[in-house]
Amino acid sequence: MRKTGLGKDPLSWINSTIITDKESEEEKKEEIIAVKKDVVKIPKFQTFEVRLTTLLREDQLEFLEKLIRDIHKNREPQYRKERITKNTLIRVFIDAFRNVKFDIKNIPDEETLLERVLEKVIRD
Repeated sequence: MRKTGLGKDPLSWINSTIITDKESEEEKKEEIIAVKKDVVKIPKFQTFEVRLTTLLREDQLEFLEKLIRDIHKNREPQYRKERITKNTLIRVFIDAFRNVKFDIKNIPDEETLLERVLEKVIRD
């Protein structure tokens, strides 16, 4: 018989991927306890739940990149707490428009939608 050096059960180091309800509850409790003991600061991007891919025109991408550069260039050291990215800007724009009320009836295309949003934003 040839010896392989792996012992009697060479796969014993592999943990089961099947989680029972009791095991998952215990793991959750352990994670909660660990978080309470050590306040762990996780990166902001890990707090978001949904990944979205969007298609942009070249001028839109250039606008976002220029705005980011300008923001970074105009920040003093005490205001450099968080990275500002294209994703940050998009989330901020969405939050800013969340409460803007504009006419949403019979919008045939992107151009009309833009006109209505600009009309509301510039007017108010």
